[in-house]
Amino acid sequence: MKQAQRKQPVVSVDNAPGEVIILPPVQVRRTTPAVTRWLRELTQRLLPPLLGLGVLLLAWQLAAMHSKGFPTPLSTLESALTLFADPFYQDGPNDMGIGWNVLASLQRVAVGFGLAALAGIPLGFLIGRSLFFAACLIR
Repeated sequence: MKQAQRKQPVVSVDNAPGEVIILPPVQVRRTTPAVTRWLRELTQRLLPPLLGLGVLLLAWQLAAMHSKGFPTPLSTLESALTLFADPFYQDGPNDMGIGWNVLASLQRVAVGFGLAALAGIPLGFLIGRSLFFAACLIR
């Protein structure tokens, strides 16, 4: 039969009677199963945002119940589903889907960015290369 080996003796033979021996604390490390750790991490990541969203929706619903012109979250969702169901329909010049409106807005943004780049990049090079133009703008 093999005896367990100890790193430090619990009792020493040459100790005087009544002497207290202080041993270092034993560190016990608990290991949790991987599924439990995964579930805890998932809960810690998902629970706060979901709880915040729930509180926001509840406050919205309570505010909409006591107002005539303020829509409820459910009616807003129904309107959004109707709006996004067919984003590229076209029933005339003033009756188009939201997809066409988004594309028109993105076109305006692209044109504005292009014009700014056409003016700004050469001007930046000019200011960077010429001390005179840099001094005109800095001072």
